Amino acid sequence: MNKTMHPTNSRAANIHVGIIEASPRGPLLRDDEGVVWRLGFVDDQVPEDLEGRVSIRGKVLDLDRIEVEYWECSR
Repeated sequence: MNKTMHPTNSRAANIHVGIIEASPRGPLLRDDEGVVWRLGFVDDQVPEDLEGRVSIRGKVLDLDRIEVEYWECSR
């Protein structure tokens, strides 16, 4: 299933794993399939230590946007 073409209708939280990339408008997540996601945070506060490889739990809000509920560094 291609995530960019079929976002979840139920808006259930999903796990996404990938690498954080910087952008002028905020952090991006490039997942293991090469899809780039814009990340939004409920409180609009981007964690200072959000970098490298991470696992993110969040809801797909748009074809390229995830609202992050929880994240952790992946090693």
